[in-house]
Amino acid sequence: MTAVLPARPSAAERRTAPSLAAAVRDLDRHRARSRQRMIGASELGECRRRAAYRVARRRPTNTRTGLQAFLGTELHRGVLRTLRRQYGGLTEVGLQGDQVKGRCDWWHDPVVEDLKTTSRFGFERVLTRGVPVKHWFQVAVYAWLLRTGQTHDRRLPVGTAQDVEGLRIRYLSRDSGEDVVFETDHDPALAAEAVLWLTDVYATVEDDGVDAVPRDGFGPGVDTMCDWCPFLDLCWGPPVDPETEGDVSRQSRLTVDHEDYVEAVHDYDAWRAAENEAKRNKEYARERLRGRSGPADDLYCEWSGGGLRTQVDKDAAVERLAELGEVAPTRRIRSPQTIRVTRTSTRPN
Repeated sequence: MTAVLPARPSAAERRTAPSLAAAVRDLDRHRARSRQRMIGASELGECRRRAAYRVARRRPTNTRTGLQAFLGTELHRGVLRTLRRQYGGLTEVGLQGDQVKGRCDWWHDPVVEDLKTTSRFGFERVLTRGVPVKHWFQVAVYAWLLRTGQTHDRRLPVGTAQDVEGLRIRYLSRDSGEDVVFETDHDPALAAEAVLWLTDVYATVEDDGVDAVPRDGFGPGVDTMCDWCPFLDLCWGPPVDPETEGDVSRQSRLTVDHEDYVEAVHDYDAWRAAENEAKRNKEYARERLRGRSGPADDLYCEWSGGGLRTQVDKDAAVERLAELGEVAPTRRIRSPQTIRVTRTSTRPN
């Protein structure tokens, strides 16, 4: 018997099909995290201005959720379910103190674990740079809330301290499925540092207002922390309108007077020099390692690449097209803008 395949949907049918992106946005709007007003443990150590907006109960201005983030959330949930079924313990444990709340991914006595699903680039960044301090802040605060009985979960008795001895962070690459685990002993000083960070934010908001709390990100297009911030427009202003503002950026709105301009120019010059010096030192260390690989205390060095590969010879391709009487296909693109900061002949007083 031959199966009869359904006909391809028409353009009109495709237009009337339910939108997955709209469904994801609606689901995200109704999730507790989207409506949360108290500081979440995952926001500790990230950006003080963002935390200040939470403290001041400001309404988020940028709440768009992409399908990639949605898939990451669903993957995160499935992995936690697998860990719980295989090894036991409790997942997504509700915790809440006076100033911070959160959900511990996995409480597997006596260790608290946080799971981070990340892209291939984020996974590689962790392997090369290590765990960011803000991620250690997060699990340290989970441990502190558990140890002090500040739970908000029907599976754990309120006010009963739990014996937490270790902290663990697991990174899972969404692209390759590879995971890496970092673990350390519980350190009360780490949790105290995280709480102090949050206390300073609360105090500054109460004394001087939200705008007095400094930003820790460098703005959209420069820092992904800002690109995905729910308070992006509130912090940096609405997107630039080229017709009324010209060729500027949101960050350039901070350059109000001549003193701001002079400071920015000197900052650029200083960081350019630091970048060049850092690159020289890195290349020198690289050459010292040529031909060597293996463990080095808490690091590991290895080489890859160097093989032959075939690629299009653009010059030869253009010559061949000219011989055949063909015009080489072209396209118009906008060249990147460059900046040039030079020394003047006049020595400042």
